[in-house]
Amino acid sequence: MTLDHIVGQVVPVSILQSALRTNRMGHAYLFSGTDGLGKETVARLVARELVERGGPLSEIHVLGGEENIGIDTIRDLRNRATLKPAGYSIWIILNAERMSPEASNTLLKTLEEPPEGTFFLLTTTQPHALLSTIISRCQHLPFRRVGQKEIAQWLANRTGVEADDAKVQSISMLANGSLGKAWSYWEGSLLEERRALVSKLMAVPRSSYPEVLGMSHSWPEDRKTIARELQVFLEWHRDLFVVKNGIEVPLYNHGYECELEETSSFYTNKDLLMIMTQILRTGKAIAGNGRIRFYVGYLLLLMKKGALT
Repeated sequence: MTLDHIVGQVVPVSILQSALRTNRMGHAYLFSGTDGLGKETVARLVARELVERGGPLSEIHVLGGEENIGIDTIRDLRNRATLKPAGYSIWIILNAERMSPEASNTLLKTLEEPPEGTFFLLTTTQPHALLSTIISRCQHLPFRRVGQKEIAQWLANRTGVEADDAKVQSISMLANGSLGKAWSYWEGSLLEERRALVSKLMAVPRSSYPEVLGMSHSWPEDRKTIARELQVFLEWHRDLFVVKNGIEVPLYNHGYECELEETSSFYTNKDLLMIMTQILRTGKAIAGNGRIRFYVGYLLLLMKKGALT
């Protein structure tokens, strides 16, 4: 795989290809954007190309990922990076927003005086969480969400299924611009999990308050899962608003037109807008270490209260 195979990221890929072709690579790059856009893949492809150019003694070092990055890790990076490498030395820092404040300041000092032959490739989903001085010392390349048609064609090419296939079209919409999410939907159980969650959402207006509260008591305490599920909450209520008002836009929940029509009759536009606002607030609260079942329970009760039953 090469940079030519990257889908939907014409601008950052073109900039990197030009820099590689003209031997004008900067010492530090920051790739930002939501999950599943290819930031890590591009970083590894660029690193591989630099290793080939730097010779057999070149090295690739990868830090971060799902783990927090502490000052000791960055101190070790700095100590090793200050030694002039025999070949090229490439440091990939995944999810750079996970660096502690102390680690960030230590990295900054290294970025200010980078050794010759040393390159830094940082990825982040939250550029606002990084020190502005770190961003200013990197060439910042934002990765955009991939278009629905591009995702559908990418899935078609990868799976051999036609781009206009119902499942391909549904997944390309649900992927929300992310190739990674699209592939997870295709090969995993996410579609089945989504259908089960939508069934719960459809049941809320018709359930009693104790039944609704009981749903929250069994909710899994997993922050990554709830972040994904709250997106489904938001997409479902957005579709309710769209159907209720006869707005001509594609639905996230394709195939549920009858259910959306019926469920939308339980809500006023004001209530749907209130619920969508609360879904966003719930996501922020849980991301800030709020108790999942407490906030989900409160949200479900608001959804029940908003229904005209």
